[in-house]
Amino acid sequence: MRLKSTSREKQQDFLEHLKSLFQDPSALVPECIDGGLLCPFRSYEKKLSSARDPQDFSKYSRSADQILAGLSETFRVLESGSAGVMGVLKTQFGSVEYSKRGGATDDTVLAGIQHYDDPLWRMLAYSSLVRTRNVRVYSSSNFFLGSCKNSSPGVEFFKDVLNDENAQFTSNGQEISIGNTGHSLTISHLRATKIIVYENSTLNTINLLLKHILTPDISADFTFSCDFLSKTVDVIPQNSLALYMQGKINDRTFIRDTIDFRTKEAVRLGHFIIGDEAFTTAAQLVEKFPFKYVPDDVIINALSSFGKGFYIDAFSERKILEILWPSHGKQILQQVFPEATQDQLSQLKGSPLDQIDYLQSTIKGKNLRESVEVSGWSQDSKFLVDLLMDYFANGQDRAIRNAERNLGNSNVRKALYFAFLDCLGEGGNRSWQFTDTEKDLAWKIRDHVCAMVKNGPGSMQQELENVKIFIK
Repeated sequence: MRLKSTSREKQQDFLEHLKSLFQDPSALVPECIDGGLLCPFRSYEKKLSSARDPQDFSKYSRSADQILAGLSETFRVLESGSAGVMGVLKTQFGSVEYSKRGGATDDTVLAGIQHYDDPLWRMLAYSSLVRTRNVRVYSSSNFFLGSCKNSSPGVEFFKDVLNDENAQFTSNGQEISIGNTGHSLTISHLRATKIIVYENSTLNTINLLLKHILTPDISADFTFSCDFLSKTVDVIPQNSLALYMQGKINDRTFIRDTIDFRTKEAVRLGHFIIGDEAFTTAAQLVEKFPFKYVPDDVIINALSSFGKGFYIDAFSERKILEILWPSHGKQILQQVFPEATQDQLSQLKGSPLDQIDYLQSTIKGKNLRESVEVSGWSQDSKFLVDLLMDYFANGQDRAIRNAERNLGNSNVRKALYFAFLDCLGEGGNRSWQFTDTEKDLAWKIRDHVCAMVKNGPGSMQQELENVKIFIK
């Protein structure tokens, strides 16, 4: 206990305050919301109401009942007419001053008695009773309630508490909401009142509530649930919960700690977490998010044998393949491309999608070449054949990109390339890249190149014969 001296003015105010207590000591007793014949609150109400004179409390000086003994000791303070030295009781929610006169009263009980009309401190008078009789006390500006049968005070009490604490909230029936965006934490009190706290709240809601509640078992009164992965991993991180209850972290941090904890736990259990969803089987994941580059049965087999879970914030086939690739990449490629050779597989580089794309184009181009018996008669003509085969197998963008890599310094290749671009409607945009000589040759072969582009691989043999006139 820390001591503090007080001024004469403060002494006088304090003594006047105690005088008001003994004019109506029953003001110290909360209204019991569920009491019966053996209700301790009603028992105190009868005893305190029956006291006709403050002197009546003198007989309780040696009482084992802490509240009665505390009233007796408080009366001695009033009777002495002096409170020059005050004790200071420190609590989790602040400090409160009180006066002691050598009695055996618990300091917390005594402080509560002497602050009988304070919305916060008056319930401390029942701290001993709460420990020994399993009762609960609820106190706010407009409510002073007791419960001896584990009853919740109701939503109006909690609204009053939040108003006392200047906390912004909304209410709908038996539920109170704090914040409005992000994931949510539901704080339930004795399964009767629910307070839904959203991730954008920077308060510490549980501490605001506990500040106004005296209970023998906080963990029995309050339960916590979070909407994130609630059907899969319904656990609360106990270390974070302890910090939250102690007021060391706020709502937002506690919710995010819970999200992180559940994510890690779900991954440890082998679940696949995508954003806010958990998939316990590969089939569930593929059903919700179809894959484009890998057939469903192949990806299901790979995920099922992966042996562990993963988390990604949004669905991405690329990210999932990158997760699987170190252990299952070769297996996936062999299943998707059974015709691929070991030499082709061993030389693959880049990301999984790059490797799939490369094999896809290589094998498709090979199959196309095998179905169309055409070949070049020179390096330049071979460039044109490769360019057109690439276009038929892999599309315009890849054909243009690959052709640019293979142009070299050959004016003939540049002419062939310009003719091809012009057939695609791209010649005008790039004509500045080519010389007049290259353009002249391009115009001579353009119609034949365009015929192949338009009519497909089947037209190549005849049209190449026509081009052969202009290219050695």
